[in-house]
Amino acid sequence: MTLYRQLVLIIIVLLVAGFIGTVTISTNNLRHFLGEQLASHAQDTATSLGLSLSPHMQDNDLPIMNSMIDAIFDRGYYKSINVVTVGGETLVERSNPLQMQGVPDWFIEKVDFQVPTAEAIIMSAWKQAGTIQVTSHPGYAYRELWENTVDTFWLFLLSALAAMLLALLFIRLLLNPLRRVEEQAEAICERSYPIQKRLPRTRELRRVVEAMNRLATKINSIFTEQTSLTERLREQAFKDPVTGLGNRRYFNRQLQNLIESPEESARGAVMLLELHNLDKINSRSGYQAGDETLHRTGELILQHLGSHQNRFAARISGAGFGIIATDVDKGEADALAADLSKDVLQLSAENLVVSEDIANIGVAMWKPGDSVSSLLSEVDIALRSAQSQGENTWYRYEPPASEQAPIQGAGQWHDFLDQVIASGRIALFTQPAYRVTGGKQELLHKEVLLRIPEKSGEFMPAGLFMPIAERIGLASAIDQLAVTRVLEHLASNNATNALHALNLTSTSLHDPKFTEWLCSQLMDHSAAKGRLVFELPEYGLMRDLRSARRLIERLAALGFEFGIDHVGRGFNSFGYLRSIKAHYLKIDGSYTREINSESDNQFFIQALADTAHSVDISVIAEAVESEAELETIKTLNVDGIQGYLFGKPEPV
Repeated sequence: MTLYRQLVLIIIVLLVAGFIGTVTISTNNLRHFLGEQLASHAQDTATSLGLSLSPHMQDNDLPIMNSMIDAIFDRGYYKSINVVTVGGETLVERSNPLQMQGVPDWFIEKVDFQVPTAEAIIMSAWKQAGTIQVTSHPGYAYRELWENTVDTFWLFLLSALAAMLLALLFIRLLLNPLRRVEEQAEAICERSYPIQKRLPRTRELRRVVEAMNRLATKINSIFTEQTSLTERLREQAFKDPVTGLGNRRYFNRQLQNLIESPEESARGAVMLLELHNLDKINSRSGYQAGDETLHRTGELILQHLGSHQNRFAARISGAGFGIIATDVDKGEADALAADLSKDVLQLSAENLVVSEDIANIGVAMWKPGDSVSSLLSEVDIALRSAQSQGENTWYRYEPPASEQAPIQGAGQWHDFLDQVIASGRIALFTQPAYRVTGGKQELLHKEVLLRIPEKSGEFMPAGLFMPIAERIGLASAIDQLAVTRVLEHLASNNATNALHALNLTSTSLHDPKFTEWLCSQLMDHSAAKGRLVFELPEYGLMRDLRSARRLIERLAALGFEFGIDHVGRGFNSFGYLRSIKAHYLKIDGSYTREINSESDNQFFIQALADTAHSVDISVIAEAVESEAELETIKTLNVDGIQGYLFGKPEPV
């Protein structure tokens, strides 16, 4: 029962008790008073009649006595008047039945009105001739008592109602601060930290509100400090302070993770851009001028990479920049290198370089099965070839014909994916994520992975076709196909309660038509509630937090949770975790690979886990593939683990 109802109930009980007590005391007092009045009235009448009847008693004039008694009795104020001789003979007897108009019988029965009988002596000469007995009629007393009770009831009722209304209004006003405290506490649980500026006047409530404000401020401060610490750790370990780009460790980590994660990207280009004469700029104009040249070069590179997902740039040496462009073919890689070669000429126009020989670019393409070392060797060969060709040139490494993959253009991919969507020719694979506590494994969920069956019997991984689908505008259609297949699978396998996690692309995340379609499908498949969770890429969330939050709120209203995938891949602030009501996040595989030998990654994951836990978000580590990695991750406060060590993708 709420405090408001408890207070109302107490007030009602007190009012009822007050009413009963008031009526009881008032009735008893009035009854006592009226009883004394009736006794006095009867005694006065008896005394008066005793004196008046004495002369007539002596003369034995009974008619006169009857007349005198009738004159008094007929007024109706008496219940009985009797004249009794000394010998006990009744000479005159008058009685009036107990009848009262306007007074209910139950009231007469409940109120016991004892009316005393008054007596007076009737003399004959100097001897006692008899007695007169007078009893007042209680009818008027009952009526007076009833009317007084009714008037008291209505007066008390009206007063009680007025007092009740005022009390309820006062209680509402009194409890408003408590309601605001409750809302504030709920907001804190929902990872929001509002401050109540309006303080109540009641001292105790003011102290409660002030304490809640201090609590909200403290928790917000703790989260902000944890977020700042996590970001500082990441920047110190993986960010170049001069250009704001990633450093060599970041570049190598991202490249290794992409090459070894065919689910994310199965092809792309690696570029090396090397500035010339940086030492001359430093000696001639100072290190600040050299830093400005490096910073401006980083800006030019970022302008070309734009907002594409899985495209990174890093400063990997004193004058060298590494560029990773996933999901591009040779033609697109050549165009990107050519544009960069032209744009670096702006450094000369801005007087940031000492000669027209500014930079050269080497390009190498990667494909499934390549290694990081061989790829870096190829791109280094391409860079040396570009330098040998002259100023501001670029060159792409060409592997032997036997190693070249067949080339497919955007048009061919569009036709191929159209056929896949039209025929529904897509396969579902799953990979488990576990909570590992002690020596036990508890299944958290099964992540759903997409494959396209090929004629050879092999399956094309999503990392090969999904990035292309996003670029040519077919990602939402493939997501719809994936959602449909997963819902069908869950509907036909009611016996399994395993939670399935399905990834949505960033394109679908911000597509209003897809959102409407998805919500309608989930409403029609209520049985999937509690068995299906959606994963959204961190990159997609950061593109437009507002539209992402709308989708998340609609999913939550339908009873479906969501997680954030590939957290930490970019240099995004983790402050968004406070406003995005995620249930879990997955740390990008670039931080977990070989983590047993990377102390910086260990510090980062520990800090990220602490930050996420402070807002009730679970943390899952991806790409765990060795026992050494597992043992290290177990010490970092991580909630779940996913990777080939626990299971490779298996067909549904």
